[in-house]
Amino acid sequence: MSVFGQYKPDVTFGKVSLQDFTLGASPVIDNNADAVIIARVGSTSYIGTEHHWLAYVYKVYVRTKIINDKASDVSTISIRQYGRDQDKDKLSDLRAATYNDVNGKVVTTQLSDTDIFEDKLSPYVSETKFTLPAVRPGSIIEYSYTITSNHSNNIPTWFFQHVRYPCLYSEYKVVFPDALRYLTVHYGLDSFCVNETSKVKNDHYVMGEITVVSTDIMRVWAMKDIPAFTNTKFIDCPADYLDRVDFFLAQAYNGEELKDVGASWNAVTNQLLNASYFGGAIDRENAANLFNTAEKITSGDKILSESARHLYYYVRDNFTVIPDDDIFLGQELYDVNKKKKGSVAELNMLLIALLRQKGLEADPVILSTREYGKNPPDYPVLDKMNYVICMTRLGIDTVYLDASRPYLGFGQLSIDCYNGHGRIISQKGGPVYFLPEKIKEQKNTTVIIANDQKGNLVGSVMRSLGPFGSEQLRREIKNSSQTKYQDNLKGTLTTEIELLNFGIDSLYKPEFPSAVHFEFKLPLSGDMLYFNPVLVTEYVKNPFPAEKRRYPVVLDYPIDNLYVASMEIPDGYTVDELPKSARVALNENVGSFEYLIQKDDSRIQFRSHIKLNEVFFPAEDYDSLRDFFAFIIKKYNEQIVFKKKK
Repeated sequence: MSVFGQYKPDVTFGKVSLQDFTLGASPVIDNNADAVIIARVGSTSYIGTEHHWLAYVYKVYVRTKIINDKASDVSTISIRQYGRDQDKDKLSDLRAATYNDVNGKVVTTQLSDTDIFEDKLSPYVSETKFTLPAVRPGSIIEYSYTITSNHSNNIPTWFFQHVRYPCLYSEYKVVFPDALRYLTVHYGLDSFCVNETSKVKNDHYVMGEITVVSTDIMRVWAMKDIPAFTNTKFIDCPADYLDRVDFFLAQAYNGEELKDVGASWNAVTNQLLNASYFGGAIDRENAANLFNTAEKITSGDKILSESARHLYYYVRDNFTVIPDDDIFLGQELYDVNKKKKGSVAELNMLLIALLRQKGLEADPVILSTREYGKNPPDYPVLDKMNYVICMTRLGIDTVYLDASRPYLGFGQLSIDCYNGHGRIISQKGGPVYFLPEKIKEQKNTTVIIANDQKGNLVGSVMRSLGPFGSEQLRREIKNSSQTKYQDNLKGTLTTEIELLNFGIDSLYKPEFPSAVHFEFKLPLSGDMLYFNPVLVTEYVKNPFPAEKRRYPVVLDYPIDNLYVASMEIPDGYTVDELPKSARVALNENVGSFEYLIQKDDSRIQFRSHIKLNEVFFPAEDYDSLRDFFAFIIKKYNEQIVFKKKK
């Protein structure tokens, strides 16, 4: 590894002294740090192989100081390997140890081979996992390993920044052979302390009986004092903003000249269409053993659109999903249908195969979900894509389906899928974009308040949700309970009221939007009565409390919240104070807020509308966005004051 004395810590595997347990001053270490990555150093180089043209050798070394028990996750390491059989990545030279200061002496605990486990995540992905022993607050841990891979078209991404922990030094070196040319892309906000390029002359690659002499290019990047990723709320995927470098193969030497191999989407699509673990499995002839199932489910259907719905409901309602991040099939679709369970890809590919058996046009669409990060539209890097959905055409309509989530209706996708670029895998396929800013989602709240004959204010509240709000509601209740949801709802009330007759419409009917409704009672007493016309709202506090923000704000979808209330003036009271109406705009046409209130002799009418037309707000717009919501919170805390008549 290259050594940069003015930046790089003096660390060597196995050499830990008592002085190493005391971290020096750093601008990124504060009282909130649960662990500190002292050094993370990696390299990628190439070797020739007997059966393959070139293989890369990826080496990683990491040393970390544990500050407290909150950093327990940092001592569990997962290393993924891709491929199968002879094409599987080879993990070697795995070493790991924990160091503790015990009565002024450094005590070393080595990782035992019996503590290393390998899980097979899919036929093409396995994961080696281990947890370092004897870890406690104050420990230093370190590990290193080497991966040798034949997948030279997709070398590993290097992350300089960690989501949770600051890093004092991170370095990555790549020696690119002359026969492979990569496009290198840097992401993140922090700058390199080292960014160097140099030539390495006369490198030799032995490929079977052939020796190739190459003039290679060495690139070295390093960062120091890298802060932990913070303010992760309202970020779709932290990995999209972390300091990192990505690599995309652009050209390769074919024996005569450099050719553009930047894996075109046409080439990758054809490869997927012919693969037994993808397109071959849904070919109508190959999947003919599903014909009887398709016929049985759709018997009696008079039109194909009915058949499409019934096949979708069959998979959605009768199968158990096994979550994973693989777009490839791990088992035969016939077996998936028989066992009634499978991965997301397997369930949606089964749906596609069934639709095709009925003569419907149906194709897979591959994409990356939000938590997985965005994939580059111009480069077919399949490792960046983790999800498969179904596209079918019903007449002139194109419908996207996901049968792996029971709380979605026909033609609906989860908000997780709205992450930009996806790819239709078919002979006529191409890009498709699921853009969150194009979503039309409105939440309507209607409140009716009247006097009863017993001296109380009584009323009803109806909150109608859009498709995505309904999906989130169903998912929340599925993960907890309706009682828990009702308790959380009470926390959004601005006035203490007695909740009555709580209910949710269409909770178990995903084809329809849900609506939350309840009634309430508020006894009247005292000479003065204070009442907030915004009875229920998620904006009790400013959602952007931090004074500063380094990263953009990314919303799930545009906000369109309408709140309307009609209230009888309480019997025996007059209106003493009424909040003032107001209208404000955010950056001209980006967003708006209106707060309109008026009264007559017997009734108060109120209308509030929050609207944000964008989902992405750069960091430089954070102050105005924060001020916009601060104004909303201020108005939403204002109350109507009623005074008892004398």
